[in-house]
Amino acid sequence: MNEEETRTYSHRSPRRKRHWGRWIAIIVGLVLLSVVGYEYYKIHQTVEGIFGESSAKVSKKLKDGKPVNVLLTGIDSGAIGRNKSTYGVGNTDTLEVATINPKKETITFTSIPRDTLVKLKTSDGDDYVKINAAYSIGGIKKTKAAVAELLDIKIDYYANVDMGALEKVVNAVGGVTVDNPFEFTYEGHTFPKGKQTLNGANALKYSRMRYDDPNNDYGRQKRQQQVMKAVIKKFKSASSVTAINKLLDVAKDGIKTDVPINSITTLYANYHSAMNNVVTNQFQGEDATIDGTSFQIASTKEINRVSKLIKKAQGKKATTVTNYETKMYDAQTNFDGYNNVYFVLPNGSSYNSPGSGYSSSNGTTTSNYGSGYTSSYSY
Repeated sequence: MNEEETRTYSHRSPRRKRHWGRWIAIIVGLVLLSVVGYEYYKIHQTVEGIFGESSAKVSKKLKDGKPVNVLLTGIDSGAIGRNKSTYGVGNTDTLEVATINPKKETITFTSIPRDTLVKLKTSDGDDYVKINAAYSIGGIKKTKAAVAELLDIKIDYYANVDMGALEKVVNAVGGVTVDNPFEFTYEGHTFPKGKQTLNGANALKYSRMRYDDPNNDYGRQKRQQQVMKAVIKKFKSASSVTAINKLLDVAKDGIKTDVPINSITTLYANYHSAMNNVVTNQFQGEDATIDGTSFQIASTKEINRVSKLIKKAQGKKATTVTNYETKMYDAQTNFDGYNNVYFVLPNGSSYNSPGSGYSSSNGTTTSNYGSGYTSSYSY
């Protein structure tokens, strides 16, 4: 080999190494992109069964990252052996208003007692029922309207959750840690007092026990909120495309929402910071009996307290709430929620009897409380 050949060989060797090194980097990059692309493809395929119509436009509110209220409804069917074909649509087992404020970096959960008295407008006339019955009467639309009217707030979206899906979600994030206030046994499992890590099956049981809790439904609400906070914490610590995919995959058969599918990337970009701080609150009712049935009655003071709390979480100014429920409460002469729990409905109306009250021809509803109250809420 002559000197020129030697120089030529020496000159080309490093170039060949750089050439192959470049292609190795490109191949690795393509593999990574294909994996990520496949994960995003799976996300898109999965969310079509969870989110609203793919053609739905992303609202300006979501694009701008404004605070939103999402109504979370928990349904009994599918939980702990319950069967949809046997139990049907049913009532809502859980009602939570999630106020998501990315500017404040907070998610505020406000639980609403399912036995809260509300007045609903139906095709057969006005009906006085527990708020959890709104779902069986008119589905999620009626439930959203009932919560909005009760608290004088706007419900932007909903997420309807089959409680049976909770088990899969908890397992997907690797279990959750809760701090149990007292020992109890439910569905064959004993939950000791104090901190403990629960798998999906036990987290579902922990969330559903009601009658052995000294605070009854309010105690159960706090345990449900514990589990929600724990799931968010675990998800936040492991948030990735793969983690998101895993959660969506297990949730696709148990969660439905009207958030537009096209807003997924917008939601993540504008709202994921809200997971930094999760706040929980409870709407507190007063014990009442109507036609031999137990209710929780929302006092005027409590309605205004919770309405103000949610509006503050949104960054809005509170206003005094005057609605069906405040008028019913203020019209009572003997009810006090303690010594006298008998609550009187207006116009001689009966519980769960469509047609109670008076519906005017223009579609608004008037109750006879002396001064009266007409609502323009659309049910």
